[in-house]
Amino acid sequence: MVDTASVRRATTLKGWLDELLVVVLVIVALLMGWALKAWVVGQTVSFTSDDGNVSLRYPAGWLDQVDKETLLTVSDVRQEGVFKPTFSLITREMNPDFPLTQNDLLVTLSVAKAGELTAYRVLSVDTATVGGQTASTMTYAYVAEAAGAAQNAMPAVVQAIDCVVTYEGVAYVFTFATLAEHFERDEAILRSILGSADFD
Repeated sequence: MVDTASVRRATTLKGWLDELLVVVLVIVALLMGWALKAWVVGQTVSFTSDDGNVSLRYPAGWLDQVDKETLLTVSDVRQEGVFKPTFSLITREMNPDFPLTQNDLLVTLSVAKAGELTAYRVLSVDTATVGGQTASTMTYAYVAEAAGAAQNAMPAVVQAIDCVVTYEGVAYVFTFATLAEHFERDEAILRSILGSADFD
């Protein structure tokens, strides 16, 4: 005679082990996916300014946008929406006869932006460290109109930050801009880029 209790226990144990195996396999697959994403996201491209004074790294998936006004402009074109996260670097030669402080430069930038950007508002002014140098920073917001294929889209509120560093008679302006609703999330990218900056 078959012991039904023993059979039931063996079946239950086998079922439990099968379920445990599935759970373990799912966890391993998720961990591998997370590791692959972290590796891909962690890939960067190096940039060095023409004068060799500053170098930095930006995400490898970002595309270089041709802009004659900047040393570097890169955007994450994979992001959806009318405005893509964008990082740029410009330089301005300082006049030794009329030296400006970094805060003076921020005021000059702010006045220019007020004339160029729709609904421009300064949100805060602060300091930070970029490449071992003290930087003056200005966070601001404005409304960006859709361009290109998205011209029928609603305008978007953009939040941006300018970081100004003066080094060997040159003002370096690092700018990062993204949709205001994504600023807190995307600010980690800015910290990563600025954290990689190095002044030689």
